[in-house]
Amino acid sequence: MKKLCVLSVLTAVLAGCSSSSVNTIANADVKANIQPVVDRRIYTDDRMAKALTVTELRESKTNDGFMRVQIFFKNRTGDSYNLMYRFVWTDQNGVEVESLDHQNWIAVAVLPGDDLTITSVAPQKNCQDFKVRLMAQE
Repeated sequence: MKKLCVLSVLTAVLAGCSSSSVNTIANADVKANIQPVVDRRIYTDDRMAKALTVTELRESKTNDGFMRVQIFFKNRTGDSYNLMYRFVWTDQNGVEVESLDHQNWIAVAVLPGDDLTITSVAPQKNCQDFKVRLMAQE
């Protein structure tokens, strides 16, 4: 009986949270050594461009020398936004590097007002650049 009661409360809390917007509190005195990336954007979906704002791109290396990228988004709408993404990595010659880990689209939902961070690590050490493909999910 006790497990059923806890499950009911948890279900009610999750259901209530699914339609609310998200508030965020963070350290104002950031101490991290952030390496921002200057980006170039090509929009083919104006609705997505208005709904999801790219707030920052960061680049770093993993401990074993692989390139890592993080992209930060903000949902500017009052509704949840569903999208799919995938990363494409290229080598020093601009040739796409094949990787089974990066071929599939990843689906995510962003709550109203929430932030989304997507991260990818290059599949090979010789990767020099990346693209991220974004697609609205209906």
